[in-house]
Amino acid sequence: MHELNPISKMIFLILLTISTFLIRSLIFLSLILFVELVIALLSSISIKVLFRKLRFVVFLLVFSVVLNIFFNAIPAQNEVILFYLFGIPFLPIRRLALYYAIKAFLIVLTLYTSTIIYTYTTSMKDFVYSLMRLRIPYKYCYAFMVGIRFIPSIQQEARTIALAQKARGFGLEKANSVRKAYNLIFERLISTLVSILRKGNTTSISMENRCFGLYKTRTNLIKIKFRKKDLFFLICCITLFMLLILYILQVLPLPQFPSLYSIYLSFF
Repeated sequence: MHELNPISKMIFLILLTISTFLIRSLIFLSLILFVELVIALLSSISIKVLFRKLRFVVFLLVFSVVLNIFFNAIPAQNEVILFYLFGIPFLPIRRLALYYAIKAFLIVLTLYTSTIIYTYTTSMKDFVYSLMRLRIPYKYCYAFMVGIRFIPSIQQEARTIALAQKARGFGLEKANSVRKAYNLIFERLISTLVSILRKGNTTSISMENRCFGLYKTRTNLIKIKFRKKDLFFLICCITLFMLLILYILQVLPLPQFPSLYSIYLSFF
């Protein structure tokens, strides 16, 4: 993945996103997520990095699954109730509610994992240069790159401000009330915002001094080329996508993935 053109990887992400929303089988979605994790490991992304990036999202998704099961279900007479939680009659677990909750969990986790793979295997500078090769005006490409570059700057600035507050004796351990916690968060946000606005002003002045945008085109030192391996990768991706569409439309004579509900009935 590190050696591929950023545009070819972007097309792969677009096809993967469309496929993820078209697939209805939870087993198929789980298989795609597993393949993504294997690709991440083969792309020199360690398990520790994946766990650190996914732990907060997984926590939110698990919390969302629980809420969707209980509050996003429309009861109907023909709705299948799998079981009652803790045996309590007013806590039913309905089949459709559980299905859509798990499907949303797998879709978000799959898309977020693919984003991690793309960001860790693609230099933003190479991505901007590849966009310029597609005849996109360099003003928009540079604005996109500056926006991406400012994200780690914001994180570092917020970390510096937090350390400065802690050095003055105003850290999280001192926020023992709601008002103090509000004041701590408010001051941290305002300080971070003012610092980022100052850096943005400095960047704009530097761009004006260098006459940025004076010419419609510009010469780049680095040229991102589209090589044979990128063409082969795109042909494989498009072929798999078309086969997936034919499989979803049941044109291909292949057996469909069994549903989790049928597996559940076979055991109970």
